[in-house]
Amino acid sequence: MKSFLNKAIALALLISPLAGKLSAQTLPKSEKDILISLEHNLGYLADDHMEGRLIGSRGEKIAYDFIIENFQSLNILPKGENGFVQSFKLKKVSCKNATLEISNKSGDNHFDKINPSKNFPLSYSKPGKVEAKCVWVNYGIEAPSLGVNDYANIKSVKGKIVVMRLGQPEYNNPHSALGAYGALEAKIDSAIHKGAAGIIIVNNNNEILEPDFKPIVKAPFKSVPIYFLGKQAGYDSINFVNAKASIQVDTASFELEGHNVIGYINNKSAYTVVVGAHYDHLGYNELGGSTYRKEQNEKLQIHNGADDNASGTAALLELAELLQKSPFRAHNYLFIAFSGEEEGLLGSHYFVDHPTIPLAQIDYMINMDMVGRLDTVKNMFSISGTGTSPRWDSILPTISIDPIKVKYDPSGTGASDHTSFYNVGVPVLHFFTGNHADYHKPSDDWELINFDGSLKVIKYIYSLVGKLDKQPKLAFTKTKENEATKTNFKVTLGIMPDYLFEGKGLKIDGTTDGRPAAIAGLKRGDIIIKLGDYTIGGMEDYMSTLGKFEKGTATQVIILRDGKEMSFPITL
Repeated sequence: MKSFLNKAIALALLISPLAGKLSAQTLPKSEKDILISLEHNLGYLADDHMEGRLIGSRGEKIAYDFIIENFQSLNILPKGENGFVQSFKLKKVSCKNATLEISNKSGDNHFDKINPSKNFPLSYSKPGKVEAKCVWVNYGIEAPSLGVNDYANIKSVKGKIVVMRLGQPEYNNPHSALGAYGALEAKIDSAIHKGAAGIIIVNNNNEILEPDFKPIVKAPFKSVPIYFLGKQAGYDSINFVNAKASIQVDTASFELEGHNVIGYINNKSAYTVVVGAHYDHLGYNELGGSTYRKEQNEKLQIHNGADDNASGTAALLELAELLQKSPFRAHNYLFIAFSGEEEGLLGSHYFVDHPTIPLAQIDYMINMDMVGRLDTVKNMFSISGTGTSPRWDSILPTISIDPIKVKYDPSGTGASDHTSFYNVGVPVLHFFTGNHADYHKPSDDWELINFDGSLKVIKYIYSLVGKLDKQPKLAFTKTKENEATKTNFKVTLGIMPDYLFEGKGLKIDGTTDGRPAAIAGLKRGDIIIKLGDYTIGGMEDYMSTLGKFEKGTATQVIILRDGKEMSFPITL
């Protein structure tokens, strides 16, 4: 991490000699001044004093106060629920009072308690207690085509506590075909699908990277308790011969409050353009998500998120100023800095469920997430969502920002806030300059940002808005699902869950065309309460139930729609 504010930097000296050589629609602000304010705003948002802008944190408040001050300085109107701010709640669960006890004597009910230091339940471990006989499955890998099947000589693990080594036998080969099979979650899912009642992960190799202990539950619970034994515990296969174990995992819930910041330019038009970017990041990695693995005793590090997504937020502020000064007056403009994106698009999801303008008045939505690391060799950024309106294909190729190339992706869904708008029928475009080795690491700092690249993205968006200024409202079209997302289950319904839903059942946030849920007639807002013979009380029940079906199974799904119970035939 690097501090921006504590360094005596003369920003004007950092302006690239390339500034001013781009060709696009005339901007109402000089490119030199845009670069200066981009560097200032991004540097401020990504400074250590923000402490990573974690949702609900002190740093998040400093960040949204800064965004509000910028909107106010531009005479942009507040359009939140409390001035510029729209607040929403996030409930989280933490694991606590977890214990593991092991007996080495067959039939002996005396258990030795394991020292919890550096031994812990995984954050997605199911709360509760399980006591059962242990069965050792070595690495727990089932890959017969690669000559490895650790379950080959095991009759059954149903109702037992499965004990497996961390990693895979070719751990020192980063290109091993066994890598995917040795992934921790893949092995856990495999054991659960075979009927395991609990799982113990054992590490007995210093060269294999141990998982971080994250007591905060970010992903849905697995359907069984899961405990990790670190290297220092000294356990191996011999300790589990004829052994029984008892795993107890207790949880506590707490609440965080996130804050969207919403500003408005009212041109008294019938339609509004939404320009959005999330401003939250990972903080000290309190809620997980970091791709950096620290040593056991290493001090927690701030994840400043300069590219993800101080870059998008700084670009949002620039576009707010440019559009305030622009001649483009045939649309209103709604600028939204979202929080909670890192926890599952929570801020944007909350907005579309509690919009501060009618959703029917939104013409289209522009999203910027990670627009600060344009590769100077490839000179290419990507635009996703080009299939969400039939007119994108004719409009986008007419915009040229030399020497930039643009890669188009038709999918309207992805791991950023445009997805929430796509799910309610709004045409979207998502701008992204590419991934990099510093993604979700403490090293994603301001001095690695390509400010000239961000300027090019801003110019492209400004030109696009200008071209659409006096055009009719865009028609919306659904797109095919982005196949980059894979599932470990044999079947899938093709739904996007509503992670903010707190009632009984699983609420659908969106469906994918051509997948079982959409074919059956399910839609956004439906609450799944039963699948086949299995009651769905929430996300955990849903995930565990999917593993019980084979592909092609025909069954019934029962939902609540507007409070009324309905049944639909469905083929998985």
